[in-house]
Amino acid sequence: MADAPGRGLHRRGALGGVLGCVLGLALPSCGGAPRPPARTSPPLTPLGTADLARLLPQAGLRWLILVRPRELAAVPWLIPSIALVAPEENLARHARATGVDLRQVREAAIASYAGAAGEARLYVARHSGDPRTIERRFRRRLTGKERRALDRADVVRVMGDLGTAPHALALLGEDVVCVQEGGSPQRGPARVASLYALGRLKRSPTALSDGPLRALAARFGPAPARAFAPGPFDGELARGARGLLAAATAVGAAARPSAREGIALALAVAGDFSTSGAAASEELLAAWDELAHGSFGHLLGLDAPVEPPLATHAPDAVALAVELNPRALARGLAAATGERVDEMLR
Repeated sequence: MADAPGRGLHRRGALGGVLGCVLGLALPSCGGAPRPPARTSPPLTPLGTADLARLLPQAGLRWLILVRPRELAAVPWLIPSIALVAPEENLARHARATGVDLRQVREAAIASYAGAAGEARLYVARHSGDPRTIERRFRRRLTGKERRALDRADVVRVMGDLGTAPHALALLGEDVVCVQEGGSPQRGPARVASLYALGRLKRSPTALSDGPLRALAARFGPAPARAFAPGPFDGELARGARGLLAAATAVGAAARPSAREGIALALAVAGDFSTSGAAASEELLAAWDELAHGSFGHLLGLDAPVEPPLATHAPDAVALAVELNPRALARGLAAATGERVDEMLR
């Protein structure tokens, strides 16, 4: 029976549509306009983590230590001395507990801050570990009040209590970790470090960006171990260094390996010494002698230097340089700080 004309047209139209769809396998769509390409997220701007000191706020800073552990550990004759202070088994235990192998850390900073929420200690390291492993192991150690914040895909913060003390973790990109003990987890130095990394605190001075600390950092140059403390100093501290600290705006120290396989130590007291430099440098030398020949100085081997101390002065600082025996210094540090270092490496 022949199809009616209308029905035949309908079937031919349907068949044409099916054939169009089949043939359209090679086309963007079946009977529609080409789909626009999927949108890709713009690349993230690089984090400002090239200089660890620029992640540390100046406000509230009490003291700061900057060190390059891997560089020091690469000096063969220093390895036995380092092992006295930080035994291999302690370093391995710390790596298992935290995901950060201190033997591979290129740069590290430790800073102490005073604030309304109490003292806060901040540890910052440029590591070679896996950020996800570091976060997982940090969270495993927390005992309560856990919170997690994602500032962006590569900036993760975790807060909570470890025992009775508040702690905070900030992971900045793939290779920088900040751990804060004490203080405010939400507003403390770990949070400030993440804001610096994100470029949101461009007008807020960082630890060594200006003032006497910047001048001391320039004086010491790129030493692998440096320490700083800003003034003013009062109370017992003001009476330190035979009273020199009472007028000091900052103090600092730097250590580096010497050509004679010693530790070249430089100390500096910043302040206005434009009219008293010579006398102040003599006072600094006398203060060093008192320290070196006391019980603590004897423990560290300060009373038996490789090279005797030399004091100098400038209008803005008085300084002292001395070369120490690394083995004696390490034995003394291990005896004086062994329990504390062991606790930090757990």
